[in-house]
Amino acid sequence: MRHSSLKNHVASAVFAKREIVSSWFQKKFEEYPSAFYCSIDIRDSGEKIAPVDCNLFPAGFNNICEVDLEFAPSIFRSQIEKMAYRLGSAIPTKILIIPENHTENKFYLENLHHLKSILEEAGFEIALGRYGEDPNTYELKTASEKLITEYPLQIEGKSAKLAHGFVPDWILLNNDFSAGYPTLLDGITQPVVPSHKLGWHSRKKSTHFHYYNQVAAELAEVIQIDPWLIQIESEAVDHVNFGEDQGIDRVIEVADRMLKSIASKYAHHGIQEKPALFIKNDSGTYGIGIMVIHSAEELRTMNRRTKNKMSMGKNKSQISQVLVQEGVPTTLTTDGSTSEPVIYMMGEELIGGFIRANSERDSMDNLNSQGMFFKKLCFKDLSDCLMNGNQEELPLLEAVYGIIGKLSALAAAMELKEIQKS
Repeated sequence: MRHSSLKNHVASAVFAKREIVSSWFQKKFEEYPSAFYCSIDIRDSGEKIAPVDCNLFPAGFNNICEVDLEFAPSIFRSQIEKMAYRLGSAIPTKILIIPENHTENKFYLENLHHLKSILEEAGFEIALGRYGEDPNTYELKTASEKLITEYPLQIEGKSAKLAHGFVPDWILLNNDFSAGYPTLLDGITQPVVPSHKLGWHSRKKSTHFHYYNQVAAELAEVIQIDPWLIQIESEAVDHVNFGEDQGIDRVIEVADRMLKSIASKYAHHGIQEKPALFIKNDSGTYGIGIMVIHSAEELRTMNRRTKNKMSMGKNKSQISQVLVQEGVPTTLTTDGSTSEPVIYMMGEELIGGFIRANSERDSMDNLNSQGMFFKKLCFKDLSDCLMNGNQEELPLLEAVYGIIGKLSALAAAMELKEIQKS
């Protein structure tokens, strides 16, 4: 089963039980309220479709299709109202966004401009606030020459405010806190979403994929498909330091076992390709601290440069735990370049997405690296197909990639519930 036949198979299964699937997700999200928003990197090999990363502080709103962005404000509004009810909070009127301190990254600033615009069109008053010791207000120019203003964040009593007097009802984080969380926010009374505990200073990818595989298996049973089609093997290895040659033997052991397991699954499904694994930082993003292997021997013969690359994550944070994950190749290409879809969720709802493409990487590589570019991926022009009952016009992107995105958002909600217990 390859390419569109796989998507047709999964989409048809979803379509056949669409009311049951909708009810299943509704009950799940009632039990596990969503974290807030997220972006999901998806791989489609032609034999299986699965997420390979889930970012809970997404930074690519500027790459979403303009058609989908027209619908985003109403989705944000309805989801925030639902979240306010669950939090026992009044619906906010003023929201403060705390961004990454990327004043030099004009594309990240473009993302902030789009996120701010979506929320403003949803009826909220929005301001951007920077934490840290810098007391200055910055007027910053985005990649498209738009201006945004970031004000210094202040704490007064139990409230966060900005230097020019803006006092938010809610605080929205667009910062993954890879370098650590600012404890100055701990004593405030305003709701903070998503929880800072979901930042990369404490969150683990392995936890996410544990929950993802769990709910993917449950949904597969509901729609009666082989769960392997939408799952991804993943296992964490802790107490690792590649730079000091510590724990590599245990990574090799896990890699060897997992490659044999995947080879067995490939044989069962009649797949001829050679299995591969991603070894990646279990707490990180930006495509940093990732390597791809086809045999455990590649770990035994790593050179110093590779070991150094696998020692440091974003903001030069030490990598001490890695995720060994099934490599899912991508069969998608855009303008002749290897590509993969990235799906954006707000709460329980699909917003849209985009295509990440890379002219310098092949089908098994990490595409979030030098040479990448983005293309629009529009969903809304396909959205009516699933509702009108015409099975021959099933919207494969929305029905399949959207379902994978929704499962990943549900797994993130399960992560949130777990940390709230601690």
